[in-house]
Amino acid sequence: MIQIQKHTKKDKLKSQSQEFTKNRYSVLYTLKGQYQHVGCSSEEEAQYVLGTLMTDGNRIPTGIYDSKTDSFEFEIIGQYFHAQDPIADQQERLHEILTVSKVLRRRDGSWHPAVMGRASFFA
Repeated sequence: MIQIQKHTKKDKLKSQSQEFTKNRYSVLYTLKGQYQHVGCSSEEEAQYVLGTLMTDGNRIPTGIYDSKTDSFEFEIIGQYFHAQDPIADQQERLHEILTVSKVLRRRDGSWHPAVMGRASFFA
């Protein structure tokens, strides 16, 4: 007996959601003046990657984007300097970094949603 499965739009969205959950976090950094990111499935993994970037002489860590809450946490030194700026500058920088994070994720997700570990850049 042949069984035919009918995939609804809801099933497709649920499947995509599960794929993106694998890379809920993006660790942003710059390399040669261009933003790049690494997808991580857990906050612990993202913190580890961020810590690793802190010791890399070529990459400058920016922070961690959480796609579920649409929030960004600057790395510790960046957060200190970010907090010293006027509120308007803080909001502008946060808006910019959220936009960059989403664009990188969207672009990499369009290549292959389940695998976002490949680095990408944004000028």
